[in-house]
Amino acid sequence: MGLEKRKKSILGIIGIIVIAIGIGSFFFFDESAGREPIKIGVTLSETGPASGIDIETRDGMLMAIDEINSHGGINGRLVELIFVDNETNPEKAKKDFLEIEETHAPLLYISSTSTIATAIAPLAEEREVVLMIFATARELTVDKQWVYRYFPMADVEAVPILQILDDLDTQNLGILYQNDEYGRDLSNEIATRFENSERIVSKEPFEPNAIDFKENIAKLQNVDAIYVVAFPDYVEIIFKQLREANYSGEILAPLDAVTFKIIDMLEADGLYLAAPIIYDTKFLFASTVSENFESRYNKQFDFNAGLGYDIIRLLGGLLENEELTRDNVKRILDEGFIYSGVFGSIDVLPGEHDIAFGLYPSKVVDGKLEFRR
Repeated sequence: MGLEKRKKSILGIIGIIVIAIGIGSFFFFDESAGREPIKIGVTLSETGPASGIDIETRDGMLMAIDEINSHGGINGRLVELIFVDNETNPEKAKKDFLEIEETHAPLLYISSTSTIATAIAPLAEEREVVLMIFATARELTVDKQWVYRYFPMADVEAVPILQILDDLDTQNLGILYQNDEYGRDLSNEIATRFENSERIVSKEPFEPNAIDFKENIAKLQNVDAIYVVAFPDYVEIIFKQLREANYSGEILAPLDAVTFKIIDMLEADGLYLAAPIIYDTKFLFASTVSENFESRYNKQFDFNAGLGYDIIRLLGGLLENEELTRDNVKRILDEGFIYSGVFGSIDVLPGEHDIAFGLYPSKVVDGKLEFRR
């Protein structure tokens, strides 16, 4: 994409956002009446271990859809999200994908978590339809034509975590991780980059649906710091059991743990995290979206809600005034673009399938997230 076209992309996207934010319009343009809606298939974990992530993502998406539809949708057509609850079950996710495909044939799909994305990515490739994922595992987009990621991969998440470990002068690191695509990818990245002739890593995996981590914790009791790689539901239990075991070292966690449910825990005080700029109160755009979200849902706006909100706004901006076909969605994404949203400004190069936003060292202090400058 040329410079002028990329400038047009960012201006168009920002224009849509500026118009929509803070406006509670309840009417639609006449042009949208009676026209077939644009359908987007969405498979999320509204139940199961990843539900603490995906319920927020769903609500962020719904708020963005309402904003877009209140101004006539895209190209005069309303947008409809076809939601299914995959229950954090890969086999159910595959079945749901095929049922949505048969019944609705949506323009594209959106999904989250590495486990679910791993299951349905081959189906998206086979059906030649764009699948946008919120997931870490690096292989998800390797040699894929139709799979795109809006999420930091392990190498991006590792940067603030390694900075924190260096600042703490950590010599002996324990990693407690869920034994799936997500947990293995992130734990291996940290271990490989941390360990050397003088620094040691001890890794303790646990299987999905585990509820007792006391044996894992006992094996890591003497390390300087423990890095917990898990979905928020697991993190909550692990933190409590770490405190019950009187673990005296430092505790760190990745992006998935940056939720208010975790931050508000008494056991999370002193926790170190890799956090996005969406939590910085000085970032006015994200603060405005956050206020609208909290007014709508009576709950705080976390990064998972931000993912849902941002991806709908991003797609809405890119697809405006374009022919809405599956091939065209892929072409537009492949051309590259500049986007400014709740995670800051993102410059996506032509052909890039991994769209990442920055993460920064932070710490939970008295129930609040403080960025370490």
